[in-house]
Amino acid sequence: MYKILKTSFVTDRLELKNNHIKGRNFKLKPKITRKTGKIKDDVFFCNLILEVTSSEQEPFPINLLIDFKGIFQFNPGDNESEIDEFLKTEAVQLLFPYLRSTVTNLTTTAMLPPIILPIVDINKLFPDNRETIYVN
Repeated sequence: MYKILKTSFVTDRLELKNNHIKGRNFKLKPKITRKTGKIKDDVFFCNLILEVTSSEQEPFPINLLIDFKGIFQFNPGDNESEIDEFLKTEAVQLLFPYLRSTVTNLTTTAMLPPIILPIVDINKLFPDNRETIYVN
């Protein structure tokens, strides 16, 4: 069993680059990476990194990078395997709505058409314990 004593959400990095590409039907294929780990004895993190990158094969009007982190403090001596499972599932459930709204707000504030990520089943977001997925 574990008990969360303190939670902080931090945006480590926001990047938006306008590629000035117009007049096409674009397909959004964001890459989302999850990283989890331990900062110190009873403090752990879950990091979600969203990337949208234009390429010659798949052009997109913008490049976007959002690095969003949840930092969680637990009771000293709490079960680390349970904490690890929390970081891979429930922490992602907590962070993903904030990541979605950050994408929409950032693109809207830049006076671009808003990008709205789909609502996804978090349990299926990172299947087979993979750390990186592409959302279709």
